[in-house]
Amino acid sequence: MYIILSETQCSFQIQNAYSIFCYDCNSAFDPRCGEEFDPFSLGVVNCSLKDPLEHIPPVESKFCRSIKMEIYGKVRVVRGCGFLTEENEKIGDPPCRRQTGTGDLFVTYCTCDTDLCNKAALNGGASVLALMLLSLFLVC
Repeated sequence: MYIILSETQCSFQIQNAYSIFCYDCNSAFDPRCGEEFDPFSLGVVNCSLKDPLEHIPPVESKFCRSIKMEIYGKVRVVRGCGFLTEENEKIGDPPCRRQTGTGDLFVTYCTCDTDLCNKAALNGGASVLALMLLSLFLVC
């Protein structure tokens, strides 16, 4: 009996060794998920237990992601588990990248690989601008 219990405990520990926990929400359905993120009132998901989407290969999630979409002045933020990366992409290096689409479409895409790391603000461009303005102020 003791041996079976020990094996079960070991397999449980091995299974959880690679799990990552992420915030999982969409500001279109819950405004607390938006730019003014409230992490204390939103759910957390164990990404290792979450099934990948039907249109991607069956892979286990190893990172979190946050996506901020700005479309014609409206902002939507989606936070969740990440399943696939771009070819040659390192998770979190750089932590965020901003892409411009056609028309008035901007997407800020962030990845990270520690528990609950996708709570950070998604204003990478704004922080660079603020740093430049601060540098200008200090020089003048």
